[in-house]
Amino acid sequence: EQLRLSDLRERFRPERLRTVAATELAREYLGRPLPNAALLGGFAALSGTVSIGAVASAIRERFSGELGEQNALAAERAFALVQGNLGAPQLPPGPVQATHA
Repeated sequence: EQLRLSDLRERFRPERLRTVAATELAREYLGRPLPNAALLGGFAALSGTVSIGAVASAIRERFSGELGEQNALAAERAFALVQGNLGAPQLPPGPVQATHA
């Protein structure tokens, strides 16, 4: 409840509100809690304003080598997770537990 996610549930339409464990994805792919790339992937999936290909390409262009590749993979994974959940609300109907997502 620290993040007050239940307040968000009341303010947004369910189809426009998603969570993605961006910090956990960053730790998995980068070994560090740097969630920016994963958040960009989630944004691309939810908004439809930019393709995941464009996001991944920009990340790989900005960060060379393994760092760029791992960030792009984190973005692609977040994109897939959010897109896979677009049909159903993510937030549970009861009290929301605080997470580090």
